[in-house]
Amino acid sequence: ALTLARAAALVIAAALSLGGLSGETRAQDGATESGWRTVTTGMRHFTGLTCPDRVASLNRIHVLGSGVDRVAGCVYQGDDGTNAILRSHPVGTSAEITRTFSKRYSEAGFARLETTGASAAGVSFRTGRRGDGTRCETLWRFTAQTADYTLWMVYTLPSQAESIGPMVTAFAEVMARTDAR
Repeated sequence: ALTLARAAALVIAAALSLGGLSGETRAQDGATESGWRTVTTGMRHFTGLTCPDRVASLNRIHVLGSGVDRVAGCVYQGDDGTNAILRSHPVGTSAEITRTFSKRYSEAGFARLETTGASAAGVSFRTGRRGDGTRCETLWRFTAQTADYTLWMVYTLPSQAESIGPMVTAFAEVMARTDAR
């Protein structure tokens, strides 16, 4: 697993800004029923996970509620076909979530993919073709003091290879700010 400190050392060159958000208001879209509140630049779950409206080149399109092994999460989408889901989980559960992800994708017949760069730090599978490229799905797991996190992304290689690192960096910053609260 990548600890937030290790992720920061690998992919974050600049020091993280750990400032908080202000300007909290009630959400008008019903998201408060699942523990979400609108803040100045995004949505914040009562557990502290804040999902900005925009992370790197991705826009938040949906917030997710809690489940048995997940606390909260957000769905992001980019104009280039990249999709991501950031989830927070109870401390100590991300290893099992990653094992389950790997097992289910393997059982579904998807081939494990050996990658480089930021993708190599996650568990990646080849899930199809997109144009001349390979459609990939990767799950990264992160551990922190107050929660575990997973980041799932679907993207196309080689065309989007260079954008994955900055996206993972941006999400690691989101997790670090959440954990610092």
